[in-house]
Amino acid sequence: MEHGHDHVHEDRGGGAGRFLGTAFWVTGAILAAEVAGGLLSHSLALLSDAGHMLTDVLSLGLAWYAARLASRPPTPQRTYGYRRAGILAALFNAGTLIVVAGGILAESVGRFVHPVPVTPWIMGMVAGLALAGNLFLGLRLGHGGHDDLNVRSAWLHVMGDAAASGGVLLAGLLILVTGRLWWDPMVSVGIALLIARGAWGIVAQTLDVLMEGTPRGLDASEVAATMESDEAVLSVHHVHVWTLDGVRAALSGHLVLRDVPLSETEAVVGRVGSTLRRRFGIDHTTLQLETGPCPDADCRQGPPGGGRRPEGGAMSAGGPAGLPDPGRAHLRR
Repeated sequence: MEHGHDHVHEDRGGGAGRFLGTAFWVTGAILAAEVAGGLLSHSLALLSDAGHMLTDVLSLGLAWYAARLASRPPTPQRTYGYRRAGILAALFNAGTLIVVAGGILAESVGRFVHPVPVTPWIMGMVAGLALAGNLFLGLRLGHGGHDDLNVRSAWLHVMGDAAASGGVLLAGLLILVTGRLWWDPMVSVGIALLIARGAWGIVAQTLDVLMEGTPRGLDASEVAATMESDEAVLSVHHVHVWTLDGVRAALSGHLVLRDVPLSETEAVVGRVGSTLRRRFGIDHTTLQLETGPCPDADCRQGPPGGGRRPEGGAMSAGGPAGLPDPGRAHLRR
């Protein structure tokens, strides 16, 4: 058996952690201002946004901790390290957003039936300050191209706050001009729908990661065909592609080789791994080498989406044919 390991080491807790820490403290200050402004103005839209901000403070604190936790190295008990801490934080954050959206919708219905007088100039002033703060945080979290789900869920919280603050500001202006109080719950409904839509997308992505689905943007059939394109590879099977954190992709698979000298097998593994990294961004590969026919019915079905099937009799280079794929047990960070 040969294992190709391609690694890209990175500081996952440093830059992201600093941005999330800044977001945590600034969001806490905005929350205090919105609670005070909402109570003084009697604005549901402002208090709804403050409720959203409360979940954001908790969620940003969790995301901040998860980013620091994810930077810890693997241990004998957790050989993958803590890279999925961010995924769990993202799932929790998205779930809280959906609950908050439901609460805002329910309260908005009550305000439509029984309108409550509001003070629009206080609404507008506080919402304007909140909008400025959230836009600042959104730019900070977006700086540097952070694309892991933990940071993206935190960014979604912040940009949702920015949109909500803008909506509250607009509602205050409309009430001031028209005198119609229903603008307050109307904007609240829009805020709730915006929050729920973004949160559901994060939930779907985190569940894909936890179910070890093929990373988004990758086609397993195309990956298998690319592996088979190497001149020394007869066919591939047991190909699995997944991600631990929604950012880095990993792969394990079996390569059935043509008649090549044993001394050349390391070069084959290196070639295939380099091709996968260059074409698909898969920076961690674990490959088992075989020669001859498939040892079981599973591999005789061929790679995902089709492809050439091995012919003749087979023997695993790492041990008796037909043993379960040990690829992931050998995966190191």
